[in-house]
Order: sequence, then C-alpha cells, then structure tokens
Amino acid sequence: MNLQEVPTETAALAVLAACNQEVRKVGETPVLLAPQGFQSINLEKLLPAPTRKRGTVVLNDAESFIAVVNDQKTEATRMFSTVNPPTFTAVFNGVAAEAGWGDHLAKYNAPLSPEWKIWTAIDGKAMGQVEVAQFLEANLVDVLHVPESDPDKGLMQSPDGSTLLEVCRTLEATKKVDFKSSVRLGDGSTQFTYNEDVQGSAKAGTLSVPEHFTIAVPVFENGDKWPLLVRFRYRIDSGVLKIWFELVRPHKIIEVAVKELREQIAKETALQVLNGALASASSY
Repeated sequence: MNLQEVPTETAALAVLAACNQEVRKVGETPVLLAPQGFQSINLEKLLPAPTRKRGTVVLNDAESFIAVVNDQKTEATRMFSTVNPPTFTAVFNGVAAEAGWGDHLAKYNAPLSPEWKIWTAIDGKAMGQVEVAQFLEANLVDVLHVPESDPDKGLMQSPDGSTLLEVCRTLEATKKVDFKSSVRLGDGSTQFTYNEDVQGSAKAGTLSVPEHFTIAVPVFENGDKWPLLVRFRYRIDSGVLKIWFELVRPHKIIEVAVKELREQIAKETALQVLNGALASASSY
C-alpha cells in the first residue's frame, strides 16, 4: 500500500467539513464551497433566471438602439458616444450614484453606408479616363443637381447627371488621344486640348470637364442623405490624362451627422449623451 495515497486524519476531517457545507448566498447568488482547495462554486446557472442582467446587445440602426435603451434604462444608465469611429454605447449598470459592474450594455456602431464607402474609397485615387467614366456612370444616381448656389445650405452650383454622363462618353471616346494642355474657362470648367491621329494626320480637339459636382449620399446605413462637394483634379503626364476626385472635407460631414444622431438619441431616450469612450468593464 502506498502510504502517500492515504489521507491523514486532519485532511480527512477537512474534506468531510467541506462536503457538509450548506449552500450560501452572496447577494442573491447561491454559492457552494467545494472540497478541492475549498473553492467557491457559483450555482447561478442552476436558477430559473440570472440574479442580475448582464451581456451586450449590438444594434444595426438608431431606431433599434433607442428602443432597447428605453426598455432597459434605469437611473444608473449612462450613454457614451465617439465620432471617429462613430459609436454609441449605453451602460445600464455603470458607475452612477453607486458603483456598478458595467457589464450590461447596448451598442450601436453607426455603420457607414455602402454609398459613403464607395465615394470615400476613390478620394484622391488617380484613374485613367475610362476608369473615371465607368465609375461616374455606375454612380450617377448619387449626383445632386444644384441649379444655383445656395450659401445658406453651403451648396455651390453643380451640373446634373446628364451633363456628367456626356463627360463620361467624351472621356471614353478620347481614350487614345495625345493630350497637350489645359485651360481654365470663365464658367469654372477646365478645357483640355488634344491631338488625335486620324489616318496618319493629327486632328486637334478639345474636352471640357466641370471643376466640381455635388453628390448626395447617406453617411450611415438607412440614414438621411448629405450633400458633399466633389472636385475634379487632373494631371497630364506624357500626353496621358490622369483624373481623380477630391472629396471636400468629408470628415466634417461625419461630425455633423454624428451630432444630429446624438441629438436624436438624447431626445428620444431622455438621456444625456456623453462625448467619450467607455472604459472596460474590468475597470469598474
């Protein structure tokens, strides 16, 4: 017989004492002391329902987020929001008048719309004529016609979709010409001159491109559309025309869109939206 396998009388009494422990409560949570090392075992999982709320629900639109917040909010609820990236977080059991665990939350990460992602992805990206034309043709539905400048709304006069479609066709038709120079016209557009080889002879031609145009796209999924000015930029390199789009201050549009969302959420939940990020639950 291996004497090391025989428990001493003291050890045996300790094990016996542990086995005869009654279920105790810490708050509303039942706890049992187990024999091995006298560890505590949480028996909450055996109850019909948890002793308190915990967990995080992630919502995909503002309306759903507002609905959950209104359903779960208490006097201890605190709301946090950031701009970059756009996020909203409601902590239902955070630090308020009393300490809280900060592990019962609702989050709305305000996902950017597909249209916003498409346009911001080509911001500053130099493209060939055909690539520019194809992109514009595919996204003409986003073009906003502004007949006259509207300073109150921050809008400049901008061409409509049909004008840009004509530019697209011209760009595609002149893809094999030799561009020479450009000049700014009185109406703000840019006129390019080029030579085209026609049956061995150089034929001169011109191409006019507007200085800018306006698009109207939602910043967030299922959100309102926001006007955004887009400038044409170009470079002639060894007879080849390179064009790219420059979005004018898109980050300011996001800031304003987040501000409006904060106002909407604050109004519909009757909660103050705090400008900042949520600390980790472990810091509570």
